[in-house]
Amino acid sequence: MTEPNKQITMPNMCDRHQQLLVHQARFKETDTWRALIIVTQIALMQAATCDSKTHDRIGDDITKISELGCLACYKPDAFGEIVEQAKTHDLEKIMALGERWLSEAAAT
Repeated sequence: MTEPNKQITMPNMCDRHQQLLVHQARFKETDTWRALIIVTQIALMQAATCDSKTHDRIGDDITKISELGCLACYKPDAFGEIVEQAKTHDLEKIMALGERWLSEAAAT
């Protein structure tokens, strides 16, 4: 259980996965690649929090999510789906993925 006033810290995506994301999605230096990374981290957090294995590992304490490290390393299949959507350069499609994962988890 989360203690009151305890901060939730989103883990950073490792350099390797940041580079893979930006390069595979063919983002240029002038594109919104920083926003791409942020939106991807949010979607990966949504994917991780929908996974019962995550809850087993962090004891249902969301403030321990950063203990998992890079969520792209932790959820490689989700990362792959995100990269495919990132190729469209439409960040809303990545956000929709995260929302879909949350909706699917809520339905079960």
